[in-house]
Amino acid sequence: MITAFFATGSAYAQLGDIGAFLRAGADDATLLTKEYLKPFPTGFGTGLNAGWTEEAAPKKELGFSLQIRSSLALVPTSDQEFDISTLGLNNMEVAPGNSSITPTIAGNDSPGPEMIVTDDNGNELTRFNMPEGTGFAFVPAPTIQASIGLIKNTDVTVRYFPQTDISDFGSFGVLGGAIKHDITQWIPAGSALPVDISLMAGFNRITVDGNLDVQPDPGAIPNDPSNVGDFSDQAVNTSTNTFVINALVGKSLPIISGYVGAGYQKSTFDLDVNGDYPVSLPLNRYEVVNDPISFSLDGESSVHLLGGFRVKLGFLAIYGEATLANYFTANAGVGLSFR
Repeated sequence: MITAFFATGSAYAQLGDIGAFLRAGADDATLLTKEYLKPFPTGFGTGLNAGWTEEAAPKKELGFSLQIRSSLALVPTSDQEFDISTLGLNNMEVAPGNSSITPTIAGNDSPGPEMIVTDDNGNELTRFNMPEGTGFAFVPAPTIQASIGLIKNTDVTVRYFPQTDISDFGSFGVLGGAIKHDITQWIPAGSALPVDISLMAGFNRITVDGNLDVQPDPGAIPNDPSNVGDFSDQAVNTSTNTFVINALVGKSLPIISGYVGAGYQKSTFDLDVNGDYPVSLPLNRYEVVNDPISFSLDGESSVHLLGGFRVKLGFLAIYGEATLANYFTANAGVGLSFR
């Protein structure tokens, strides 16, 4: 859990580095941003879709728990780097002597290759380095959640983390909910079964905002003197929406509860880069582009398997869960549990 919270701050710091892509214009910047942030849709999606439950059975009526949980979605090697030469960039190229392989945000923390920004005639305008990765080959997703038991063997869980500033990097927030219902009560002689069987469905929305600081090259002047640009209010705003449905089977004992299950999950990642940005032009000039990037990416929807446990020591509870999906995910947490 400590690692997840530390990695969260590091990921948000790297998010601010995508502003450098904009020196070559919106089209090339969009291509690079999509590839650099590729682990986010599936990583956030899988991580947030984990950890919804502490046992297969719904909580008893008016039973309550308050939990702090965090997921780590492991990023496969194939999503830790990408090849710039395959993107078909128009106004950028890898500088001679540099490899075209560069890390994604979940890649290693060594600097990426140097890029040359050119005009339509191939003349060099400026240079910059591709951003490094976080050095963490996983996507973290910390949450705070509360569950309460209702009638008809049903419980609901609410997740909430207020939009919170992370130093100077930006902010993040989480909102979500899930419902779980016992189905053994609807099965003939279901009460005689030695296990609990339930269905659950949940959704999440996590917003991550980063601060950008992209200034004109030293000494550059605006191509249009009437549009010098206001570069003080630059930001990247992202949101990830996820959905999951699980079938759970488990057994609850006085101290320990265990469960396994199978389900389906999906996620969508939206990104907007807002504000004014300078795009390099020949003769040390720049033009101003406004709100240059906006796109949506779907995570890798998938069927998954999961298993978990809860250890209850009086009112204190310890949770653990693993999800086998495109991104293997581990979830752990602590909390207070009543009934």
